[in-house]
Amino acid sequence: MMKKRIVAVTVAICLMALLLPAASRAAITPYFMAVNDTLLPFKTDTMPYISGGEYLVPVKVFGGLGIYDVPSVDTGFVRLYRGVKKYVDFYTTRGVTEDTDGNVLNWPSARRIGGSFYVPLRQVCDYFSLTYEIIAVPRDIIANEQMWIIRIIASASINNPTFISLNKNALRNSYNEYYAPPVPVSPPPPNTAPPPPPQEEPPPDFSDVTIHLSFFDVSEESAGGILELLDIQTASGFHSCFFVKAGDIRENPGFIRKISGIGHTIGIMLAEGTYEEYLETSALLFEAAKIKTVLVSADESVLADKNMAEENGLILWESSQALVDYGDRTVDGITGDIPQESGARRNLMFPCSETAASLLPGVISLLLENNYTIERITETVAPSSTGAYFFNTQEEIQSEIQ
Repeated sequence: MMKKRIVAVTVAICLMALLLPAASRAAITPYFMAVNDTLLPFKTDTMPYISGGEYLVPVKVFGGLGIYDVPSVDTGFVRLYRGVKKYVDFYTTRGVTEDTDGNVLNWPSARRIGGSFYVPLRQVCDYFSLTYEIIAVPRDIIANEQMWIIRIIASASINNPTFISLNKNALRNSYNEYYAPPVPVSPPPPNTAPPPPPQEEPPPDFSDVTIHLSFFDVSEESAGGILELLDIQTASGFHSCFFVKAGDIRENPGFIRKISGIGHTIGIMLAEGTYEEYLETSALLFEAAKIKTVLVSADESVLADKNMAEENGLILWESSQALVDYGDRTVDGITGDIPQESGARRNLMFPCSETAASLLPGVISLLLENNYTIERITETVAPSSTGAYFFNTQEEIQSEIQ
């Protein structure tokens, strides 16, 4: 069990909360929220809900800590992920919480409030190896009013006094903005129609942008978690394509059959870029899973004969046409390059790895929230004009496929 450094006076606040009537102690409470070294906006949808002395916080605040919620059509269910092998399920209508192994956890019930899920702060931090602190904001910052910051930490580079000092103006300004009195509205002059209500901005809709998901470097160990994540999302159309090498098939024939049986497409990743390599790998694939495919992928640098695919009736999703180096490989770094132009198409190509699995929930959440069209790569889908773009660098690709 982790040790959480909580300002001592917080204990008194929690005890006072227990003495209040239920209607008083179960409400959205005006606390500042912060993750690592970042102060979150001071808005109702980031503030905690306090019930029975426990802090429940919206799941959205964990996104900056590498923990993601998987969107679901079930409004009474939410799953929090850190990677794919560690997750926790909340059933709000039944008040039940289960861990990765299906064990029922004795946690305070998660709640759905105003369309958002709120989960218990202390228990989630313990489960995902985070810490949190409840920090008093000095009274001289905010009009002599005592305010508090809940700071959740996975990794932070500055201490609490420095954090408060750096955010002094932001704390003061956001507090004043939140509690600013409403601007009085003058009544309309006699015999004039009231102004039309403000038009709400419609949510983003990129349904005319097509995204393909594909994977390579396939083994049961590396791809098992990714397959489970995709399986959760199959109702939303997240079937994908797995490009396999000859070695992948020799070492994991049963797992290749499983991928195909679920409904994903199997293609061939060419390490040498020759037709002879395709024939060898194709024969292994048919022997292992009774699959014949003309889908291939290869880096341009290994294609000695640029016309090899066309001359032999193969469909080439060239992996080097839109190569991007993501550096730190953050979700923002990946999703920031997803196209938004009408009619655009893009293949998001990931190696099967634990790092990729930890980022996929965030990528999938963005695709769902913005209504992207997800299309599975098949033999009837022409390769994208922008080819594939890889999750890793050119040097790493070469080491993967050689």
